[in-house]
Amino acid sequence: QVYLKAPMILNGVCVIWRGWIDLHRLDGMGCLEYDDERAQHEDALAQAAFEEARRRTRDFEDRDRSHREDLEPRRQQDPSPGSNMGNTDDHKMR
Repeated sequence: QVYLKAPMILNGVCVIWRGWIDLHRLDGMGCLEYDDERAQHEDALAQAAFEEARRRTRDFEDRDRSHREDLEPRRQQDPSPGSNMGNTDDHKMR
């Protein structure tokens, strides 16, 4: 008989499979146990990743807002060519 202890994540839950296998008959028995220590570690990693994604999103939104605010005065002072057609007689086909 070989005794095994295998930590894994099963359907999003941290568990440890503990059991034994008979090497001659290739059968055995085991059970799943909740792995609280690993679950806390995985939760901390997930929270850190979530906070990092939130920070990056906030930074992107701040840069985007700043960029829009910088462009707004320029649009009011110097309209882009073509947006204000001016004298439409110049563009008519004769």
